[in-house]
Amino acid sequence: MEIPLGSLSERHFLCSLCEQIFSHPVTTPCGHSFCKACLRVYWSRSGTDECPLCRRAFSGKLRVSVNRTLADVTDRFRKTRLVAKSTFFSTDELQDEPKSPGEVERMISERVQKIDKLRESLKILKSTSLREVQESQRVFSLLLSELEKSHKALVTAVEQKQREAEKRVERLVKDLEREILELQNEHISPEHLNDMERLKKSLSHIPRPMRDWSKVTLETDPCVGFTRQAVVDFMDIITVEAKRLSKTELRRLQKYSADVNLNPQTAHAYLYVSENRKEVRHANKRQEVPENPKRFDRVINVMSKEAFRRGRHLWEVEVGDKTDWDLGVGKQSVNRKGKFTVCPSNGFWVLSLRNGTQYVANTVPPTFFSLTPMPKKLSIYLDCEEGRLSFYCSDTGTHIYTFKDAFTEKLHPLFSPGRPHGERNCTPLVINSSCCSI
Repeated sequence: MEIPLGSLSERHFLCSLCEQIFSHPVTTPCGHSFCKACLRVYWSRSGTDECPLCRRAFSGKLRVSVNRTLADVTDRFRKTRLVAKSTFFSTDELQDEPKSPGEVERMISERVQKIDKLRESLKILKSTSLREVQESQRVFSLLLSELEKSHKALVTAVEQKQREAEKRVERLVKDLEREILELQNEHISPEHLNDMERLKKSLSHIPRPMRDWSKVTLETDPCVGFTRQAVVDFMDIITVEAKRLSKTELRRLQKYSADVNLNPQTAHAYLYVSENRKEVRHANKRQEVPENPKRFDRVINVMSKEAFRRGRHLWEVEVGDKTDWDLGVGKQSVNRKGKFTVCPSNGFWVLSLRNGTQYVANTVPPTFFSLTPMPKKLSIYLDCEEGRLSFYCSDTGTHIYTFKDAFTEKLHPLFSPGRPHGERNCTPLVINSSCCSI
């Protein structure tokens, strides 16, 4: 009895090598079937005539011919599948069906090349991981050595203070004992002394003033603050090392440089976007722009044309001597109309400069800090998978701030040049075509 094709699932007609519907299927002596081209490529690359599934080796030079029965059934299934899919998909969407053995072989070759690239990438990953471990061992060994030296210096300083106090007390005690003896001698009656003692006392007794001991004290806690200062000094060492690591880190991130271009359709009406899509400034007047659902109509922002969903991306923005600006990323779905709060919960991760001195990360509550020197150029690094958005000073390589969050959709780089404030903040934000070289 003939089995209806509709009762069979697609897996019955898939080649296990290319995972596509059979093209010119062949069946090995062990009963497994593959595309003829797939099996030929597999045998050529493995160097042995064996079944790719059960690994059964075949003696002699095995010649396989197209399984006509399976080929006919497969063709009928493919036609049935195409008819069914045509109800839901356009003709263009159905063009991914393999048309010939050559096409199948090309697909296999692409996948084999991808395997080689993945293995090479894994090799590089192992090398960079080893380098990172070795660097961490060097850094932490250095820090532990410095920590031990700091502790020894602290103990030495405390012991020195203690020795100085002991010597001073010893000296003071001697002076006190001497004055006590003098006072005692003054109260001894001459009749109780023999002739020799009376003569010695008369010759040696020279009156001298007694010391006012009421103002003599000993500080009992001379080392207060020593430990805190040692920690502060050690933190300075950590800061220097962190800056060095940050500079190295930014150099390594250069390979993720992205070409970012502004999208005028998103720009607020007060913003002027240059023709090369690399600069934006406040026009100081409302411009005639077409209404667009992508355009910000209240918050003076502009987004990039590019959106990032996966991978790592780095871009650089020149801020120069501007006194106000906003830089960061925003979700593709963010609200662009009306009044809203620019914060992570609303899909914005932004670092700002206000009044020429105050830097603000738009966390809740806001994170305020200052930077010296103030950066003229900022490198912005986005790691979609790790959920990190980091800001660096391009000139020094210093890490400024990092947002950590879960990025669940496409993100657009975000820019705002701030209001002009007379002539103080008129220069544009400039996206550099190539990132910094520190």
